[in-house]
Amino acid sequence: MDWRRTAFVLIVALTMAGTVWFAYHFASQPGLNDYIGDEVWYVPASRNVLHLLGVSVTYEFNGTYGVNVIFTNESDKFKYLGAVDALAAANGVRYRYEYYNFPGVYYEIPKATFDKFLPELKETLPPGSYYIVTGFRYPDKENIQNYLNTEHPFLAKDLIMLSMVLLGDKPIYWRLPGIIEFALIELVVVLATYRISRSYLASLIALAFVVADPTLQATSVAAMLDIHTAFFVSLFVLALVYESELGSSIAIGLAAAAKLDGAFGWPVLLWKALKREKSFIRFFSIVVIIPTAVFLVPEITIIKAIGFVPWLEQFLASFKWHLSYKGPNPNTSPFWQWFINYRPFPFHFNPNVFASTDPVLLLGMVVLIFAMPWLYRRRPGILTPFMVFWSTVGFFALQYVLGGKTQFSFYATSLVPSAAVVMGVALNELLRWEAFRSSLAFYWEKLREFKEWASEKLGSGRTKPPESPQG
Repeated sequence: MDWRRTAFVLIVALTMAGTVWFAYHFASQPGLNDYIGDEVWYVPASRNVLHLLGVSVTYEFNGTYGVNVIFTNESDKFKYLGAVDALAAANGVRYRYEYYNFPGVYYEIPKATFDKFLPELKETLPPGSYYIVTGFRYPDKENIQNYLNTEHPFLAKDLIMLSMVLLGDKPIYWRLPGIIEFALIELVVVLATYRISRSYLASLIALAFVVADPTLQATSVAAMLDIHTAFFVSLFVLALVYESELGSSIAIGLAAAAKLDGAFGWPVLLWKALKREKSFIRFFSIVVIIPTAVFLVPEITIIKAIGFVPWLEQFLASFKWHLSYKGPNPNTSPFWQWFINYRPFPFHFNPNVFASTDPVLLLGMVVLIFAMPWLYRRRPGILTPFMVFWSTVGFFALQYVLGGKTQFSFYATSLVPSAAVVMGVALNELLRWEAFRSSLAFYWEKLREFKEWASEKLGSGRTKPPESPQG
């Protein structure tokens, strides 16, 4: 058993390392050195919150630093843009990009003159006519310089902000947390599957579903919310499988803090707590108090940036936004279409990054509805991730019915961890491996018989060699 365990650990470790290596190199290629997908909303919001908190970030490229000069209004831009351009030129500007949907301009200034450029701006322009945001350029979107993305919780953006502060304001650094989490999802799914099945094979089947999942692959290389949600949902599934009430309570709070659909598995936590807890105080703490407290902690950044009351008002208003129709969109994909990979969401073209779904995985979860009673009797733990999956689907259906009809394929990212665990356990139980072993033995026997027959035929067809002449 030792060599099997060693091989198993090596396979998982090498798979995780390969995932990080491949995703990092894909996400850092020159063709993706810009915003892709909904990064155009989440990354600027992260940068704007950091600015409100007084934290500056750095974008360094080819010996220059990036800086956004944002004017208070269009009138100030009209009056002072020429003076700012002249200062930038005097300081050896290497690149200039003017925004047309909001009053601003972006420069890349050589490092040697950057510290001189900023004080000169302060001396030249009147106070209140502009402000500086260092770092990468903004997408040219209306009012993007003020956008904070308060319609979504902040944990995922906190992770993006942390990476921007520690490493720099570059596209690859925005995406690095999601790339790492993709590999960690693989580990978490393997641990959860092994806990239920006690089978290396079942765990490797689950691992294969995660590694090959196109939704995880796409969202891991885009600095969006969904890969973070999937990671914390996977932790929620793991904690439930290990029967950790506190762990599952914390994990669901974190999943909801990444994106609200991370909380869609909450009924499973409620069901488990109802079965176990006799004390109302402990029950209420597990299902409400702890998840809520954990949810609020990552919101501290935005609360500190804009204040508690504005944050609360905007958070409550976000529910109406989530349940509203956002208008026609050619990429809309309601939840039932995810099961057949209908209309994958495009993040980028050339190189192509599409949030496709895996119909084998998702339709497999539909088929397993009919096998679940038998599977539950053999592996009772399989019911937990199965319920998390269908609870999440159920809430997406409810969102659609209540008016939130603008759904996209990448929303399915949070479904993958629980589905992979279920499929790993189920396939290991449902496939009769004895049939494969018996068939292989049959083929081996037939091959042996064929070799004997061929040897006999070839031997009988040989002519007797001539005798050597006598001396």
